[in-house]
Amino acid sequence: MRLTSKFHIVCAFAAFSIIVTALFLGSQRLYYRRVGGPNQSTVDFQATASFDRRLVVFGDTWSDSNAKEIQDGNVWTEWLCSFFSCYHENLAQTAKSLRGSYIGSVVDNEELSSTFSSLYKFPLADFKTQLKQWVATESKAIKQLDDEVLHARRNNSIVVVSFGVWDLWNVIEKDYDLATKSIDRSVGAITEQLDLLSQNWGSDDLKIILTLAPDVTFLPAFRPLGDKHVSRYKDTVRLVQQWNSKLRNAAEQWGRGTIYLFDTESFLTDLIRDRQLYAAGLEDANGLGKNQDPGWENVDSACVETSPRWTATSERKQCAHPEKYLFW
Repeated sequence: MRLTSKFHIVCAFAAFSIIVTALFLGSQRLYYRRVGGPNQSTVDFQATASFDRRLVVFGDTWSDSNAKEIQDGNVWTEWLCSFFSCYHENLAQTAKSLRGSYIGSVVDNEELSSTFSSLYKFPLADFKTQLKQWVATESKAIKQLDDEVLHARRNNSIVVVSFGVWDLWNVIEKDYDLATKSIDRSVGAITEQLDLLSQNWGSDDLKIILTLAPDVTFLPAFRPLGDKHVSRYKDTVRLVQQWNSKLRNAAEQWGRGTIYLFDTESFLTDLIRDRQLYAAGLEDANGLGKNQDPGWENVDSACVETSPRWTATSERKQCAHPEKYLFW
Protein backbone atom coordinates (compact mmCIF):
# COMPACT_ATOMS: atom_id res chain seq x y z
CA MET A 1 0.00 0.00 0.00
CA ARG A 2 2.82 2.37 0.87
CA LEU A 3 4.61 1.71 -2.46
CA THR A 4 1.37 2.15 -4.37
CA SER A 5 0.67 5.44 -2.64
CA LYS A 6 4.12 6.77 -3.43
CA PHE A 7 3.71 5.76 -7.06
CA HIS A 8 0.38 7.56 -7.27
CA ILE A 9 1.87 10.67 -5.69
CA VAL A 10 4.75 10.72 -8.18
CA CYS A 11 2.34 10.26 -11.11
CA ALA A 12 0.06 12.99 -9.81
CA PHE A 13 3.01 15.35 -9.34
CA ALA A 14 4.27 14.63 -12.88
CA ALA A 15 0.83 15.24 -14.36
CA PHE A 16 0.49 18.46 -12.36
CA SER A 17 3.92 19.65 -13.59
CA ILE A 18 2.99 18.97 -17.20
CA ILE A 19 -0.29 20.87 -16.88
CA VAL A 20 1.35 23.86 -15.16
CA THR A 21 4.09 23.99 -17.80
CA ALA A 22 1.54 23.86 -20.60
CA LEU A 23 -0.52 26.62 -19.01
CA PHE A 24 2.57 28.78 -18.56
CA LEU A 25 3.77 28.33 -22.13
CA GLY A 26 0.27 28.95 -23.43
CA SER A 27 -0.06 32.12 -21.40
CA GLN A 28 3.29 33.35 -22.70
CA ARG A 29 2.20 32.56 -26.26
CA LEU A 30 5.75 31.73 -27.32
CA TYR A 31 6.11 31.04 -31.01
CA TYR A 32 7.90 27.76 -31.16
CA ARG A 33 8.26 26.86 -34.81
CA ARG A 34 8.13 28.11 -38.34
CA VAL A 35 5.25 26.93 -40.49
CA GLY A 36 6.49 24.50 -43.12
CA GLY A 37 8.99 22.75 -40.88
CA PRO A 38 12.72 23.14 -40.35
CA ASN A 39 13.61 21.79 -43.79
CA GLN A 40 11.93 24.79 -45.38
CA SER A 41 13.52 27.51 -43.27
CA THR A 42 15.53 30.27 -44.87
CA VAL A 43 18.59 28.96 -43.06
CA ASP A 44 18.45 25.85 -45.27
CA PHE A 45 17.49 27.79 -48.40
CA GLN A 46 19.63 27.21 -51.47
CA ALA A 47 19.49 29.27 -54.67
CA THR A 48 18.91 27.22 -57.82
CA ALA A 49 21.78 26.69 -60.24
CA SER A 50 19.82 27.47 -63.42
CA PHE A 51 16.39 28.57 -64.62
CA ASP A 52 14.60 30.25 -67.52
CA ARG A 53 12.67 32.73 -65.34
CA ARG A 54 12.86 33.25 -61.61
CA LEU A 55 10.77 34.93 -58.90
CA VAL A 56 12.65 35.74 -55.67
CA VAL A 57 10.27 36.48 -52.79
CA PHE A 58 10.93 38.35 -49.53
CA GLY A 59 7.94 38.84 -47.25
CA ASP A 60 5.53 37.69 -44.58
CA THR A 61 2.58 35.31 -44.27
CA TRP A 62 0.76 36.71 -47.30
CA SER A 63 3.59 35.55 -49.57
CA ASP A 64 4.83 32.49 -47.67
CA SER A 65 4.50 29.46 -49.97
CA ASN A 66 5.51 27.16 -47.08
CA ALA A 67 2.48 28.11 -45.00
CA LYS A 68 0.23 25.46 -46.55
CA GLU A 69 -1.54 24.63 -43.29
CA ILE A 70 -2.75 28.22 -42.95
CA GLN A 71 -4.62 28.43 -46.22
CA ASP A 72 -6.23 26.12 -48.73
CA GLY A 73 -4.43 26.82 -51.99
CA ASN A 74 -1.49 28.74 -53.37
CA VAL A 75 -0.25 32.16 -52.32
CA TRP A 76 -0.23 34.88 -54.95
CA THR A 77 3.44 34.47 -55.83
CA GLU A 78 2.79 30.82 -56.73
CA TRP A 79 -0.09 31.86 -58.96
CA LEU A 80 2.13 34.42 -60.65
CA CYS A 81 4.80 31.81 -61.35
CA SER A 82 2.20 29.38 -62.68
CA PHE A 83 1.28 31.87 -65.41
CA PHE A 84 4.87 32.44 -66.53
CA SER A 85 6.47 29.08 -65.70
CA CYS A 86 9.04 30.66 -63.43
CA TYR A 87 11.23 29.11 -60.77
CA HIS A 88 10.05 30.18 -57.31
CA GLU A 89 12.57 31.07 -54.57
CA ASN A 90 10.55 32.02 -51.50
CA LEU A 91 12.10 33.33 -48.27
CA ALA A 92 8.90 34.70 -46.68
CA GLN A 93 8.21 33.41 -43.18
CA THR A 94 5.38 32.50 -40.83
CA ALA A 95 5.37 30.99 -37.33
CA LYS A 96 2.74 29.26 -35.23
CA SER A 97 2.14 29.71 -31.51
CA LEU A 98 1.22 27.13 -28.91
CA ARG A 99 -2.28 28.59 -28.99
CA GLY A 100 -2.59 27.89 -32.69
CA SER A 101 -2.42 31.51 -33.89
CA TYR A 102 0.06 32.79 -36.44
CA ILE A 103 2.45 35.66 -37.00
CA GLY A 104 4.50 36.76 -40.01
CA SER A 105 7.81 38.48 -40.65
CA VAL A 106 8.33 42.23 -40.42
CA VAL A 107 10.78 44.57 -42.13
CA ASP A 108 12.96 45.03 -39.04
CA ASN A 109 12.72 42.99 -35.84
CA GLU A 110 14.17 45.92 -33.89
CA GLU A 111 10.85 47.72 -34.39
CA LEU A 112 8.85 44.99 -32.64
CA SER A 113 7.16 46.19 -29.48
CA SER A 114 7.90 44.45 -26.18
CA THR A 115 4.47 42.81 -26.34
CA PHE A 116 5.13 41.50 -29.83
CA SER A 117 8.66 40.44 -28.96
CA SER A 118 7.33 38.25 -26.15
CA LEU A 119 5.42 36.26 -28.77
CA TYR A 120 8.68 34.98 -30.19
CA LYS A 121 10.72 32.12 -28.88
CA PHE A 122 12.99 32.53 -31.88
CA PRO A 123 12.32 35.69 -33.95
CA LEU A 124 11.39 35.13 -37.57
CA ALA A 125 13.80 36.37 -40.20
CA ASP A 126 13.00 40.01 -40.99
CA PHE A 127 13.67 41.59 -44.40
CA LYS A 128 17.29 42.31 -43.49
CA THR A 129 17.91 38.70 -42.49
CA GLN A 130 16.03 37.21 -45.44
CA LEU A 131 18.03 39.32 -47.89
CA LYS A 132 21.33 38.53 -46.17
CA GLN A 133 20.60 34.81 -46.33
CA TRP A 134 19.60 34.99 -49.99
CA VAL A 135 22.68 37.01 -51.00
CA ALA A 136 24.93 34.48 -49.24
CA THR A 137 23.49 31.46 -51.04
CA GLU A 138 23.14 33.31 -54.35
CA SER A 139 26.83 34.23 -54.19
CA LYS A 140 27.70 30.54 -53.96
CA ALA A 141 25.42 29.68 -56.90
CA ILE A 142 27.00 32.25 -59.25
CA LYS A 143 30.61 31.69 -58.20
CA GLN A 144 31.57 29.66 -61.27
CA LEU A 145 29.37 31.44 -63.83
CA ASP A 146 30.82 33.43 -66.71
CA ASP A 147 29.67 37.00 -67.32
CA GLU A 148 27.15 36.16 -70.06
CA VAL A 149 25.33 33.54 -67.98
CA LEU A 150 25.46 35.77 -64.90
CA HIS A 151 23.87 38.70 -66.76
CA ALA A 152 21.13 36.43 -68.14
CA ARG A 153 20.47 35.06 -64.65
CA ARG A 154 19.91 38.52 -63.19
CA ASN A 155 17.98 39.92 -66.14
CA ASN A 156 15.57 36.95 -66.05
CA SER A 157 14.82 37.39 -62.33
CA ILE A 158 12.09 39.42 -60.66
CA VAL A 159 12.26 40.25 -56.95
CA VAL A 160 9.15 40.52 -54.76
CA VAL A 161 9.22 42.60 -51.56
CA SER A 162 5.95 42.22 -49.67
CA PHE A 163 5.75 43.43 -46.07
CA GLY A 164 3.45 45.66 -44.06
CA VAL A 165 0.63 43.59 -42.56
CA TRP A 166 2.54 42.50 -39.47
CA ASP A 167 4.53 45.75 -39.30
CA LEU A 168 1.26 47.65 -38.97
CA TRP A 169 -0.23 45.06 -36.61
CA ASN A 170 2.77 45.59 -34.36
CA VAL A 171 2.20 49.35 -34.01
CA ILE A 172 -1.59 49.64 -33.65
CA GLU A 173 -1.28 49.28 -29.86
CA LYS A 174 1.45 51.91 -29.63
CA ASP A 175 1.15 55.61 -28.97
CA TYR A 176 0.31 57.22 -32.32
CA ASP A 177 3.44 59.39 -32.50
CA LEU A 178 5.68 56.43 -31.65
CA ALA A 179 3.86 54.34 -34.23
CA THR A 180 4.44 56.89 -37.01
CA LYS A 181 8.14 57.06 -36.20
CA SER A 182 8.33 53.25 -36.31
CA ILE A 183 6.70 53.27 -39.75
CA ASP A 184 9.16 55.88 -41.01
CA ARG A 185 12.10 53.75 -39.87
CA SER A 186 10.63 50.57 -41.40
CA VAL A 187 10.07 52.20 -44.79
CA GLY A 188 13.59 53.60 -44.60
CA ALA A 189 14.86 50.08 -43.88
CA ILE A 190 13.12 48.81 -47.04
CA THR A 191 14.94 51.42 -49.10
CA GLU A 192 18.27 50.54 -47.48
CA GLN A 193 17.80 46.86 -48.29
CA LEU A 194 16.84 47.65 -51.88
CA ASP A 195 20.08 49.65 -52.15
CA LEU A 196 22.05 46.64 -50.90
CA LEU A 197 20.26 44.41 -53.38
CA SER A 198 21.06 46.85 -56.17
CA GLN A 199 24.74 46.75 -55.26
CA ASN A 200 24.66 42.98 -55.51
CA TRP A 201 22.90 43.19 -58.90
CA GLY A 202 25.56 45.37 -60.47
CA SER A 203 24.66 46.98 -63.80
CA ASP A 204 22.00 44.40 -64.69
CA ASP A 205 18.30 45.20 -64.84
CA LEU A 206 16.91 44.91 -61.30
CA LYS A 207 13.13 44.43 -61.49
CA ILE A 208 11.10 44.61 -58.27
CA ILE A 209 7.45 44.03 -57.39
CA LEU A 210 6.80 46.09 -54.27
CA THR A 211 3.42 45.73 -52.56
CA LEU A 212 1.65 48.41 -50.59
CA ALA A 213 0.02 47.29 -47.35
CA PRO A 214 -3.69 46.39 -47.22
CA ASP A 215 -5.92 48.28 -44.82
CA VAL A 216 -5.63 46.03 -41.76
CA THR A 217 -8.90 47.39 -40.35
CA PHE A 218 -10.68 45.22 -42.94
CA LEU A 219 -9.13 42.04 -41.51
CA PRO A 220 -11.53 39.97 -39.37
CA ALA A 221 -9.05 39.91 -36.48
CA PHE A 222 -9.13 43.70 -36.19
CA ARG A 223 -12.88 44.03 -35.82
CA PRO A 224 -13.14 43.33 -32.05
CA LEU A 225 -10.44 45.94 -31.42
CA GLY A 226 -12.01 48.52 -33.74
CA ASP A 227 -15.49 48.03 -32.31
CA LYS A 228 -14.18 48.49 -28.79
CA HIS A 229 -12.00 51.53 -29.49
CA VAL A 230 -13.24 53.85 -32.25
CA SER A 231 -10.22 56.10 -31.81
CA ARG A 232 -7.95 53.09 -32.36
CA TYR A 233 -9.77 52.39 -35.62
CA LYS A 234 -9.25 55.94 -36.84
CA ASP A 235 -5.57 55.94 -35.87
CA THR A 236 -5.00 52.61 -37.61
CA VAL A 237 -6.51 53.91 -40.85
CA ARG A 238 -4.14 56.88 -40.64
CA LEU A 239 -1.18 54.57 -40.01
CA VAL A 240 -2.03 52.48 -43.07
CA GLN A 241 -2.21 55.66 -45.14
CA GLN A 242 1.13 56.83 -43.80
CA TRP A 243 2.81 53.49 -44.53
CA ASN A 244 1.55 53.45 -48.10
CA SER A 245 2.26 57.12 -48.72
CA LYS A 246 5.82 56.84 -47.41
CA LEU A 247 6.43 53.64 -49.35
CA ARG A 248 5.02 55.09 -52.57
CA ASN A 249 7.20 58.19 -52.27
CA ALA A 250 10.27 56.08 -51.55
CA ALA A 251 9.56 53.89 -54.60
CA GLU A 252 9.11 56.91 -56.86
CA GLN A 253 12.42 58.41 -55.71
CA TRP A 254 14.39 55.17 -55.89
CA GLY A 255 16.35 55.08 -59.15
CA ARG A 256 18.48 51.95 -59.00
CA GLY A 257 16.09 49.66 -60.85
CA THR A 258 12.51 49.24 -62.01
CA ILE A 259 9.77 49.04 -59.37
CA TYR A 260 6.25 47.83 -60.09
CA LEU A 261 4.20 49.13 -57.17
CA PHE A 262 1.11 47.03 -56.51
CA ASP A 263 -1.71 48.85 -54.72
CA THR A 264 -2.85 46.06 -52.40
CA GLU A 265 -5.06 48.44 -50.42
CA SER A 266 -7.15 49.48 -53.44
CA PHE A 267 -7.27 45.90 -54.72
CA LEU A 268 -8.68 44.61 -51.43
CA THR A 269 -11.07 47.54 -51.04
CA ASP A 270 -12.50 46.96 -54.53
CA LEU A 271 -13.14 43.28 -53.78
CA ILE A 272 -15.05 44.20 -50.63
CA ARG A 273 -16.97 47.01 -52.31
CA ASP A 274 -17.88 44.74 -55.23
CA ARG A 275 -19.63 42.28 -52.91
CA GLN A 276 -21.30 45.01 -50.83
CA LEU A 277 -22.73 46.76 -53.91
CA TYR A 278 -23.94 43.42 -55.26
CA ALA A 279 -25.74 42.69 -51.98
CA ALA A 280 -27.41 46.11 -52.19
CA GLY A 281 -28.42 45.56 -55.83
CA LEU A 282 -26.21 48.40 -57.06
CA GLU A 283 -23.44 48.77 -59.64
CA ASP A 284 -21.03 51.69 -59.96
CA ALA A 285 -19.47 53.28 -63.04
CA ASN A 286 -16.35 51.13 -62.70
CA GLY A 287 -18.33 47.91 -62.97
CA LEU A 288 -18.20 47.05 -59.27
CA GLY A 289 -21.35 45.35 -58.03
CA LYS A 290 -21.38 42.35 -60.39
CA ASN A 291 -19.65 40.04 -57.89
CA GLN A 292 -18.31 37.72 -60.58
CA ASP A 293 -15.40 35.28 -60.54
CA PRO A 294 -15.38 33.95 -57.92
CA GLY A 295 -18.57 35.56 -56.67
CA TRP A 296 -17.98 36.15 -52.97
CA GLU A 297 -20.38 34.91 -50.32
CA ASN A 298 -18.53 36.63 -47.49
CA VAL A 299 -16.03 39.50 -47.44
CA ASP A 300 -16.18 40.22 -43.71
CA SER A 301 -15.55 37.05 -41.71
CA ALA A 302 -12.78 34.48 -41.67
CA CYS A 303 -13.52 31.10 -43.25
CA VAL A 304 -11.54 29.30 -40.55
CA GLU A 305 -12.10 29.76 -36.83
CA THR A 306 -9.78 28.28 -34.22
CA SER A 307 -10.30 27.85 -30.50
CA PRO A 308 -7.32 27.89 -28.09
CA ARG A 309 -6.15 24.59 -26.66
CA TRP A 310 -3.26 23.72 -24.38
CA THR A 311 -1.54 21.69 -27.07
CA ALA A 312 0.47 22.45 -30.21
CA THR A 313 -2.72 22.14 -32.26
CA SER A 314 -6.03 23.93 -32.00
CA GLU A 315 -9.60 23.01 -32.79
CA ARG A 316 -10.52 24.33 -36.21
CA LYS A 317 -13.87 25.03 -37.86
CA GLN A 318 -13.92 25.73 -41.59
CA CYS A 319 -16.63 27.25 -43.77
CA ALA A 320 -18.40 25.09 -46.35
CA HIS A 321 -17.19 27.05 -49.38
CA PRO A 322 -13.65 28.41 -48.78
CA GLU A 323 -13.32 29.68 -52.35
CA LYS A 324 -16.27 32.01 -51.68
CA TYR A 325 -14.69 33.65 -48.62
CA LEU A 326 -12.38 36.59 -49.19
CA PHE A 327 -10.57 35.96 -45.89
CA TRP A 328 -9.26 32.51 -45.10
